[in-house]
Amino acid sequence: MAPESLADLIKYHSMKKLCFILFATLFVNSTKAQQLTGRWYSADSSRTYEIKETGENIFEAVIISSNRKTDSTGYQVIKNLLYNNHKKRYEGVIYAVSDNQPAWVKISFDKNNGNKIILKLKRMFVLDVTINWMRITAS
Repeated sequence: MAPESLADLIKYHSMKKLCFILFATLFVNSTKAQQLTGRWYSADSSRTYEIKETGENIFEAVIISSNRKTDSTGYQVIKNLLYNNHKKRYEGVIYAVSDNQPAWVKISFDKNNGNKIILKLKRMFVLDVTINWMRITAS
């Protein structure tokens, strides 16, 4: 069905652009999930985590192995992690393994290394803690 007038032609092209923008937005959101999900290890390599999507753009992180005697595999370290489009980062709650105390966490990808994420935790009122996780890549 071809457009019959100039107004119809403009509407047709506008709809094509809108469809393209919607598709591109959905594609970008799905690639974010693909980048974050997977297996990660702590900076000292003593723990291995798995980040997985538990709902639509909702993530969690679980300990899947650890060299630390007090850790238990399957412990949910991060819950309800969501992507903040405005701030271009993930935000959620991280729990201390030792006492299950929650802390607000902001996660972003290292600008120079896509296989490294930076976790910034709000501890107390003044002190922020920064933790790095590295993606486990197949070798």
